Amino acid sequence: MGIFVAISAPPDPSASENLYPQALQAGRNLFGRPPESTVSKNWCLATSFRRENGFGSGIATDVASGNWIAVAGTCFHSSGATAAEGLLKHAFSVSLDQFAQSIHGFFAIVLGNSKTQELTVITDIIGSCHLYLRQISGHAILSTSSLLLASLAEVSLDPLSSQEFLGMGVIYEDRSLYREIQKLPAASVITFKDGVEVGRRSYWEPSRLSPESLTSAQATELLWNHLVSAATQIDNRFEGIVCDLTGGYDSRAMAAAFLGAERLFTTAVSGPSDTADVTISRGLAAKLGLQNLHSPPGGAPAFDDLSAAVQLTDGEYDVVEYSAITRIHRALSRNFQISINGSFGEVARGYWWELLFPHTGARQALDSHKLSAGRYAWNSANDLFQKQFQVNLVDHMAAVVTRNTADLAGSPNTFQMDVAYLRMRMQHWQGRIASSTDRIWPCLSPFMFRPVLETMLQSPHAARQRSLLIRQMLAKYQPVLAEYPLEHGYPAAPMSVGNFWRFWPLVPYYGQRVSLKLASRFATGKSAAKQESLSSRLWKMDEVREVLDTQRMRTSSVLAPQALISFLESSKQPGFSRQAEWNRLLRIEMAFSLGGQPKVTAP
Repeated sequence: MGIFVAISAPPDPSASENLYPQALQAGRNLFGRPPESTVSKNWCLATSFRRENGFGSGIATDVASGNWIAVAGTCFHSSGATAAEGLLKHAFSVSLDQFAQSIHGFFAIVLGNSKTQELTVITDIIGSCHLYLRQISGHAILSTSSLLLASLAEVSLDPLSSQEFLGMGVIYEDRSLYREIQKLPAASVITFKDGVEVGRRSYWEPSRLSPESLTSAQATELLWNHLVSAATQIDNRFEGIVCDLTGGYDSRAMAAAFLGAERLFTTAVSGPSDTADVTISRGLAAKLGLQNLHSPPGGAPAFDDLSAAVQLTDGEYDVVEYSAITRIHRALSRNFQISINGSFGEVARGYWWELLFPHTGARQALDSHKLSAGRYAWNSANDLFQKQFQVNLVDHMAAVVTRNTADLAGSPNTFQMDVAYLRMRMQHWQGRIASSTDRIWPCLSPFMFRPVLETMLQSPHAARQRSLLIRQMLAKYQPVLAEYPLEHGYPAAPMSVGNFWRFWPLVPYYGQRVSLKLASRFATGKSAAKQESLSSRLWKMDEVREVLDTQRMRTSSVLAPQALISFLESSKQPGFSRQAEWNRLLRIEMAFSLGGQPKVTAP
């Protein structure tokens, strides 16, 4: 299923007489289709909505016991069970913690225990499959859609998460855009009874792992075996598989795993036909004898495209950017059952470790402020907000980093960086994209399977610098993929005496990276002045002008009136330099109309 709603009700049945039908109608209104399946009892309600391509099953119920299970995302049980009916059987034959430990993948699960009248939530180990909680009139309401929860009663914009979103495009920790709605944490088993949370615990923690415990050879072999196993499990469940294939390492590793599993798959790439990604994808697919599908860039989105993006993302992602993603996935989902990508593969390649130099691998505290300023809040602004709400986003994100690594004292700083990356960027940024795409059709990264992720996290940091672990794996198990050039012209194989001459493109590549980084830091915006901004084009739509009417905008509860007016006026001019913020502001305002126009109260 793509979306579900589950309600733990208080003991008084009359309290739910209005809320149950309201929740069902809210889902119909928001997703434009009736529920796929519904369980309604005096102590709970659960309803599910199919993905756009119809793949997946609804809520599974055991007739004898009355127990039920709702599963969003794509998960795999250690027994081989994947369908909801098989998962339901295993869920009530062992303890909840044992059941949680036996599942891997991208998922959010809710179990209904008819005997104890409890609802139990299980989230995936990263929290990538987003699940939200709201309390209304003594009910605990759970949903994979924060927008649906917002439509059920009045909401107030959270000034802090609004600044995160407008400034950085991502909302962190347990926040949503609304104070009344919280995102549930990763790797958690949470139980509700009579509308109240009665238990919460974690079933997986990175702090329990042993970083640096594997040798390079062990890590290479384990990573390969686990990736091939993941590819096999995916192929056993899905008949039509399409894998991203670009000019980089991670998608190439995915293709290698499916080749190693001797499974059929199709490759796909998007972008202008003359880019390195597309050129290499086509060439590599041809060399391997694989079908390659190319999605060229589309034109400017129509307002209906933006509305569809808001509905899919709950408005928690840039709707202009996601409208292009939507177009590609909807087209592919007509002919295939699942999309495979290389997300999380960065962990095998020492992502963002350059910030640790010259103390890479040292057992010392991660420099939270340096990470915040260098990768999270370096180019963000909050001048649109009323003074009483403004926070220093660099300091704020440094505190978020510190909280996310507090349990890792004494670990190598490379391990701390990996965990911060997983708990922050991958949970909230990548997870938002994946949770949105999963409403269209299943999407998954084998790198997220727990055995794969644990192997990467426990491999030696020296083996992951300069992508060496992936290079070694490809060279040993798929040499054709290792020898074929990457997007920057050098091969994916490790450098050696016999091939060092093939790595000369690294010199101009790193020189260009430095130049581009300096240019982005000190750009004055003059180069864009000759071009019509995207926002100025979108302003021509009647619907956009209506949504961004300052007399009606709900964000006025947290934004400074004059700053907002100036911002919107400048967005109509050529060379507008704050396009991303404008996109996000548009998205927030559009979400209210799609969510049934809930009343927004002052925070």
